[in-house]
Amino acid sequence: MKGKTFYIGLLFIALTSLTAAAETITLVADEWPPFNAKPDSDAEGYMVDIARAVFEAKGISVEYRNVPWKRALVGTRSGNFTGAIGASKNDAQGFIFPEEELARNVLSFYVRKGDSWRFNGLESIKEIRIGTIGGYDYRRWLNDYIQANIENSDKVQVIMGDAPLERNIQKLLAGRVDVVVDTEASIRWVAKRLGVLDEIEAAGYGKEPSYCYIAFSPGLPKSPMYAKLLSNGIVELRANGKLQKILDKYGVFDWKPGQFQ
Repeated sequence: MKGKTFYIGLLFIALTSLTAAAETITLVADEWPPFNAKPDSDAEGYMVDIARAVFEAKGISVEYRNVPWKRALVGTRSGNFTGAIGASKNDAQGFIFPEEELARNVLSFYVRKGDSWRFNGLESIKEIRIGTIGGYDYRRWLNDYIQANIENSDKVQVIMGDAPLERNIQKLLAGRVDVVVDTEASIRWVAKRLGVLDEIEAAGYGKEPSYCYIAFSPGLPKSPMYAKLLSNGIVELRANGKLQKILDKYGVFDWKPGQFQ
């Protein structure tokens, strides 16, 4: 019995060690559907689904959390989190980026239905109160305008914290801002979820595309490996058709030229 107990003890230690050694990465961002949404829901967002498909196939677990965007960037930079979802090379300078992006977006400007305002460059922005989100990359010209008017709520209003786009759309409908800016997919997704999609309309689009990634921490030695795994995994998912199956769940087409349906 003593021998049997001894071997059972060794087996328990071995299993515990394997469990402790299991690798987990932590990916963070504020809610930005359909790119990333509510954790542990049946639709966490297509970027999260892609990350899970790629990393879990390699035996790496993915923990996904919602945190305010500025805190996501600060925590990822320091190594408290592994990666920031939906980052651009402008708002996450110095991070480790995969070669493959996960979105190509242009700025979309939305107003209350029936509003006559239309986006026509920076001069048109100066005519209205624009609702923005703290820490987001809105292209340099708009970033500079936001910073220059950060204390002037008659020009710029910045939201931080949880569900910022949802709150901006609610402010738009309440008449507290005149225009909301984000990506069209996100605005329409959130508005549809709120049941107000027919109460808003597009008022124009920017011309400069922004590439969005899952960007990995410059403070973690494994980040280059994670970036490479993700890039290779995206290429593989695209080739075997599994990428489009993930995108179909969210009504999204492949963002790469030549891949659109």
